[in-house]
Amino acid sequence: MTASNELQQALERWGEVEVEAEVSGLRNRVWTIRLRGEPCVARQNARSAEVLDWELDLLQALHDQGFAVPLPVLTRSGERRAGGLVVLSFLEGREPEGRRDAALVGDELQRLHGLLPAWPQRPGFRTARELLTTDVGGDVDMSLLPPEDTELCRSAWRELPERNPTVIHGDPSPTNVRIDGDTVGLLDWDEARVDSPLLDLGALPDAESAGLTDDEFQRARRASVAWEVAVCWQIEDDYARRRLRELRDLSTQR
Repeated sequence: MTASNELQQALERWGEVEVEAEVSGLRNRVWTIRLRGEPCVARQNARSAEVLDWELDLLQALHDQGFAVPLPVLTRSGERRAGGLVVLSFLEGREPEGRRDAALVGDELQRLHGLLPAWPQRPGFRTARELLTTDVGGDVDMSLLPPEDTELCRSAWRELPERNPTVIHGDPSPTNVRIDGDTVGLLDWDEARVDSPLLDLGALPDAESAGLTDDEFQRARRASVAWEVAVCWQIEDDYARRRLRELRDLSTQR
């Protein structure tokens, strides 16, 4: 979808829409919009129907369990999406700041990890442990990395403490979190999958907020950074190489 008039036309399936601004542009194109005067988010991606439906099913299940997550807004004909285009509800709040907010985010991620241990894997995706012996899973293709960097990432995943795989957010960076009082809202579930919960917790600021020992946290942090290297290698080269330098530094500090 390349032209604003094409987007406007596609969004008419939902009703009276005003497109405000495009706010992202990596795997997805994302716009802030007004739907019948209410703030919402429109997102277009190229994932298959079954992969996208997995995410939308997950968001509904999490909402039903009291999580603050964006929900798909139905079209006027009652559909959750139009191809790869979805309209999602808007979450109020601000990005996390300081130790209190970090603790709130850590608690909410741990609640997530304890909620859906039997949830099926996202179609086509693989856990970090499975990627020790196979190259391709979801957005990752280990064959595209230089061999020494592939081994560095796999070494970090190999050293993860054992945890039962469960649903993880996949990218709980501050930009994907909203704090509203004591409520933690989690945005952008496009990288969600079933994997080690430590990959989420390793993205937090410190061991205390993650609820881990210092050793567990350092291992989780290396594994989380390694995932960012692998998943971003094809689409965000500068960012992936910056995280690779970080991973090398962390690996020499062991």
